[in-house]
Amino acid sequence: MTKMPADGVMPRRPGPSGYASAAVALVVMSVLSVSFVISFAALVYTGPMLPHLSQGIGLALLGSIAMPVIVSFTSSYSGTLAQPQDVPAILLAGSSTAIAAAAGSGATAFATMATLVALSSIVAGLALYAAGRFRLAVLARYLPHSVIGGFLCATGLLLLLGALSMLVKGEVSVLAPGALFQARAAAHWVPWLALAVLTVVVVRLVRSELVLPGLLVLGTLVFYAVLWALDMSLDRAGELGLLLGPFGGDSFLDGMSPTLPAEARWDLLLGQMPTVIAIAAMSILGVLINSSGLELSLGREFDMERELKSTGVANLVSGLSGGFSGYHLLGETILATKMRVSGRAVGIAMALAAAVTLLFGASALSVFPVGLAASVIAFLGIDLLYEWLVVRRRRLPLTDQAVIAVIVVAAATVGFLAALCVGLMAAVVVFVISYSGIDVVRLRTTGAVRRSSVERGRPEQAVLAGSGGRTAIYELEGYLFFGTASRLLTQLRGELGGAVPPERLVLDFARVTGIDTSAAATVSRIAELCRQDAAALYLSGLSPSCRLVLDLQGTDQGWVLHPTLDDALIEIETALLEGADPTGPRDNLLDLLAEECPDLNVAPFSQVLTLPRGAVLIPAGSTSRDLYQLLDGQLRAEISGQDGRPRVVARFLSGALVGEIAYYAEVPRTAAVIVDADARVLRVDIERIPDTAQGLAALACVHRTAAQHLSRRLMRMTELFRDAGV
Repeated sequence: MTKMPADGVMPRRPGPSGYASAAVALVVMSVLSVSFVISFAALVYTGPMLPHLSQGIGLALLGSIAMPVIVSFTSSYSGTLAQPQDVPAILLAGSSTAIAAAAGSGATAFATMATLVALSSIVAGLALYAAGRFRLAVLARYLPHSVIGGFLCATGLLLLLGALSMLVKGEVSVLAPGALFQARAAAHWVPWLALAVLTVVVVRLVRSELVLPGLLVLGTLVFYAVLWALDMSLDRAGELGLLLGPFGGDSFLDGMSPTLPAEARWDLLLGQMPTVIAIAAMSILGVLINSSGLELSLGREFDMERELKSTGVANLVSGLSGGFSGYHLLGETILATKMRVSGRAVGIAMALAAAVTLLFGASALSVFPVGLAASVIAFLGIDLLYEWLVVRRRRLPLTDQAVIAVIVVAAATVGFLAALCVGLMAAVVVFVISYSGIDVVRLRTTGAVRRSSVERGRPEQAVLAGSGGRTAIYELEGYLFFGTASRLLTQLRGELGGAVPPERLVLDFARVTGIDTSAAATVSRIAELCRQDAAALYLSGLSPSCRLVLDLQGTDQGWVLHPTLDDALIEIETALLEGADPTGPRDNLLDLLAEECPDLNVAPFSQVLTLPRGAVLIPAGSTSRDLYQLLDGQLRAEISGQDGRPRVVARFLSGALVGEIAYYAEVPRTAAVIVDADARVLRVDIERIPDTAQGLAALACVHRTAAQHLSRRLMRMTELFRDAGV
């Protein structure tokens, strides 16, 4: 029986086309890997360091042997490719100039530079592993989609410019394209660029794994056919820059020594620690961004912590052998996937190519067309540009398109790292503007509609319905920062400056995730507006972190703090009722029954209970067959919270009905009702009301009273829903 792989997708058996594609991919990736490593070494060991280029290449190749193997075997995706990168090489090139100026061009200068290269890789490895160990990879999840898209698009642009630079043997940029238009330069880059464009078009139109390797082989055959037609020898082609070589047949092992750190000038190395730290930081950022880019391009999720640890170990090994710092290869990993090379084959091939070149020289690479390598790089660049500037652009909002465009323009004009910074800043600005437009007011209502959990009699409810309208309640949500807080201030300024300003303002922070100092200052300004308009300000539901930020504004701000909105409403309602004289019928069932059914004996179905504080009137889960009315005292309803502790959900004062909802719904009691203060409670057993004319009148009186209570509650809930826009 065939075993299903862990991802649930059965592998497809490769055919002849698959083997051809894999063979081409292995050759191309191996050649490109060695070429890039040699190029980075040449970038660092240049100028006064040029006499030590051979030893520098040897150390770079030695360090690059382990990196692709370690990453491919330990990454969360076995097809991930990694090798030394250009950003660390560029930073080290600047250090090379400083070290050469201080130590000259002798053996000490080389030992110092080689030690700096190794040290930067070791520190980067430790930083990468620590970032993975302490789960700092979560930072990658906060990278905006537009920034990642802009990064991929900028990568495509730089790949294209890099390919053109390889072809014309000179620096090519958007601002300085002059090298492309020099005499006879077009013959070097136009044919290979045309092949790259053709490859992009055909690969997107024809879904066959033979297309890409076939076009590359065709391009190579045409190249050698043109050389034959022009009667041009390989030596002459090399002199014209049409081939990668000649590199020479010298061994790259010469000059390597484990004593190099002892020969280095550590005083100069200490002066280069900012460069070492910058390389470590850029390595972490490079892993996170490239892994995020691979997630988008390959359509699969990466374990970022594992990627950081994997790359950290690879950099440690590379540094111990004198190699450059590196991380994930975005373009090459995508290319290998497009060419149907799965697993660790490419990583092993890259390591073998570096080892063979290290041991036997680079003469085998001398006859490889430089245009073929450049064409592959240009293909990757054009494909990324087309994907993000044409295909995906149609599915992105204008703000994301603008961020991508800003990153691309910045990459073309001021550099890749600056482009990422500009892109992040642009994304932050877009986010701030967008989030500032979000209304943090979840619900605006008044005390006439939004009541506390205290159930009261009809006269008290009438007082609160009238005077509660001067209590404005704002239930907030989300994160309050300078943008959203400014909008809230504008809204409250209009409220307090209206024709009928509120006498009390309640701001509930129960659903606020956090506030910044600007928002805290805005709350202080709201308090000042309330003082000017003689309005009381209540703050409720503040988390400890929000409370801490507000306390920095000063503790004597004139606001009243409450743990919950319900606590604030209870205090406000109590104050309103203390200054009022509730009048009107109290819906006392005993009085109503005596008035409407004077000849009915109510003793068989009713009872006045006198209960002390702490007594349980209704146990949770009991059968709902009775109605209760609180005549005097106070009750509370409790349920068991998720933590097992009792939680008060309602309080009852004289005149309130208790248990009517569960009775009419015919469900067990959901809450326990407990006596808060010595109480007298009327219990009515509806099922025992006699089936007589007076009994039916009494039954109608009980149902009418309960219906009135429920109707008033329903009307308040309807108004509350209307305020909430439901």
